[in-house]
Amino acid sequence: MLKVKSFEFNSLSENTYILYNESKLCAIVDAGNYSSKEDEILFAYIDENQLTPMLLLNTHGHIDHVLGNASLAKRYDLALAAHLDGMVYYEKVWMYAGAFGVDYDRSSTVFPTIGLSDNQVLKIGDDSLKVLLTPGHALGSVCFYDELDGFVLTGDTLFWRSIGRTDLPGGNYSDLEKSLRDKLYKLPNDTVCYPGHGPETTIGDEKRCNPFIGDR
Repeated sequence: MLKVKSFEFNSLSENTYILYNESKLCAIVDAGNYSSKEDEILFAYIDENQLTPMLLLNTHGHIDHVLGNASLAKRYDLALAAHLDGMVYYEKVWMYAGAFGVDYDRSSTVFPTIGLSDNQVLKIGDDSLKVLLTPGHALGSVCFYDELDGFVLTGDTLFWRSIGRTDLPGGNYSDLEKSLRDKLYKLPNDTVCYPGHGPETTIGDEKRCNPFIGDR
């Protein structure tokens, strides 16, 4: 069984997640920790709970979701896993940082060396995460689905009563709508959604109430 611990980091209020099981193995998803203080908050949770990080994952490569990759990769000797369609974001992350007013050391960029693919199954000990390719907000956007425990990490594809913006490089509304209807909205209605920003929700609630893309 995977449990979910969330943290809100950086000036863009990004949600970073630790998924961990009874064996104390864990995955870190969308490390947005930016300052040394935020680094220590994340490190302290991992170390005090005696967790062993196994995976460092990105739902996509936008600046607010990758700021903590370097500190985590160094401290826990982790390689980064992401969909390689989004490699351009890592190559230009220093440019995007400036546009969002983020002070970023270009030399600290961690590039994904493990490519993720649609329907790939990732293992955290005896627990599994399924990769769902959900482009639209960004090239190579993915979600991570835990069928057994009934939750999905939706990144910036789906939020509580909202969807990811599509006006940034690589964004496409038609692709986002297709990702929602063909992938996320096919999941059970009681599936809990943990988004990249804002509060959790469920697939059923968003199908009924999301004003941007509902179940219609």
